[in-house]
Amino acid sequence: MLKTSAVAIFALSASFGARAMPVFKVVTDTAVICATAADLHVATLSPGAPLPATCKQVEAGFAFEALNRSAAYDWPDDVTKTDLLIYGRELAGANESGAPRYINILRSAAAPVLDQQGLPVEAKCDYPHTFVTNSLRAGPDGKLYLKQGKVTIKCVNGEMRQTYQPLN
Repeated sequence: MLKTSAVAIFALSASFGARAMPVFKVVTDTAVICATAADLHVATLSPGAPLPATCKQVEAGFAFEALNRSAAYDWPDDVTKTDLLIYGRELAGANESGAPRYINILRSAAAPVLDQQGLPVEAKCDYPHTFVTNSLRAGPDGKLYLKQGKVTIKCVNGEMRQTYQPLN
């Protein structure tokens, strides 16, 4: 019973957690992306001024994974105005080993990438994840033993791969 329950819980958590988000791309000639909505607001108010430290300018075609397509930033000096944003993260590359880089971009500067049927394209790869699994196993003597393993999920050649390494 214990093994069946653990397998069912793991299968349920894996099916709910592994969902890619739609890919968007910049459709204007250039756009500014920033780590925070406040910095993006400052950057868009004064386009000729130097960009804040968390911002950079990207060209048309820059693609990213959209996590929240209905984000907004209320202007601090005028509560009647709001910047409509997309909150997302840069796409994970093949053999990615780093942490995600989260961004904010004006909604008017980006559009979803669609396939030939007109459906949104999802990111093929995600950033790597590593976690430890624990399970109790009954030995031949009737005692319970803790079995641990490290699971690593990462993108290899454009596909997500899972590896298991026993720890004991």
